[in-house]
Amino acid sequence: MKAKLIFIGLVVLSVFTVNAQKGVDTGTRYGLGEDSIRCLENISLYQNYYHIKDYNTSFQHWRVVYTECPASSRDLYRIGSILLVWQMQNAQDVDKQKDYFRQLMENYDQRIKYFGNDARFPESWVRGRQAIDYINYCPEDPLREKALPWLKYSIDERQADADADVIDGYMRVLDGLYRSDNEKYRDMYMTEYLRVGKILDTRIARACKFVDNYKLAQNNANALFIASGIANCTTLESVFASKVQESKSDIESLNTIISLFQSAKCTESEVYFDASSFAHVINPTAQSAAGMAYQSVKKEDFLKAVDYFEEATKLEKVDSVKYDYQYAIAAIYAQMKRYTQARTHALRAATYNPKKGEPYILLAMMYADSNIFPDDKILQKTVYWAAVDKLERARSVDPSSRERAQQLINTYRQYFPTKEEIFFKPELRVGESFVVGGWINETVICRE
Repeated sequence: MKAKLIFIGLVVLSVFTVNAQKGVDTGTRYGLGEDSIRCLENISLYQNYYHIKDYNTSFQHWRVVYTECPASSRDLYRIGSILLVWQMQNAQDVDKQKDYFRQLMENYDQRIKYFGNDARFPESWVRGRQAIDYINYCPEDPLREKALPWLKYSIDERQADADADVIDGYMRVLDGLYRSDNEKYRDMYMTEYLRVGKILDTRIARACKFVDNYKLAQNNANALFIASGIANCTTLESVFASKVQESKSDIESLNTIISLFQSAKCTESEVYFDASSFAHVINPTAQSAAGMAYQSVKKEDFLKAVDYFEEATKLEKVDSVKYDYQYAIAAIYAQMKRYTQARTHALRAATYNPKKGEPYILLAMMYADSNIFPDDKILQKTVYWAAVDKLERARSVDPSSRERAQQLINTYRQYFPTKEEIFFKPELRVGESFVVGGWINETVICRE
């Protein structure tokens, strides 16, 4: 009889165990029996406290669910990363902060374990988010090297669907690693910059609602790459000479190479010219037209260069770039001493970027170089009044032009008509207006 009771007790205990098991042990979402009730109660509690922003209390209940029923929901891990970051940021003890960071990384690993095959947010997406949190909060890895493979994996798998901040983070980490070890990361940096550039171009072309984030990532990548010093003209030529020939029918690759050479100010390179020529045949763009223009300048075919810069201006959408093209035309005409046309394009350039002083400095130099009164040495000096007026304008609109403008002002003022010279010219009266004729045709104020 006693043996029978023991047997019955074991059976009851077995049933109780089966009916009260945690989800982590059974592989079910909530567990079994009393443990499933405990799991559901804590899910409700952590969610409610989370929504009223009582993150500390929410975290206590969240931790129970995370530990005992980790397959309960994908949202467990989304909220968990928020709660862990909050705990880390509010912990006063450094060791506590490090521990919360460790738990944050484990939160992502566990999410991948249970939800890595999620159709909407697969492992590649989760690794990208993990990398961003690693970059933002890692206490002991200044170069964030551990995040690099996560970022690369996320981008490799998701391509143009990769998040903008993941792409941006990838290029920032890669840039930092390259600066710390040029030789180790040189080839990877060059290759990945070009590959990521194509991905960004694709994403931006979609014109999705987050397109501004991708444009910012593209601008940041370009700025980092150029500032890194890796993009010197000699290096670019050695890397891309063969690739241009291989890509002469691939417009996307050609445009990427053209942009890179332009950003690095390598617009006198034969590689750049070749890429521009191939691209311009396939699909004329502002960049390819500009490349053809720079090539024409190098060959001293200045009028053809003007035509290409005009084409580039028409095709370009960004005013600051249109400024560059129009100013280039003005400089070409100035070099040819076709000052009237040079002035037209200098002033046109100024309309595209009113904060630039170069157009006014160019005008001043042309004024000073002009022989408006060949038979009157005194009146000829009035061109310096007109020149200084333009330099004053340059100095006022563009702080970066002040030093250059002031140097020229100091020079040109030496050639102003003297008080004695003005006395012998009745048409000149100090403080009154005077028209400097010829092609200049500017009204100036007489001064000594």
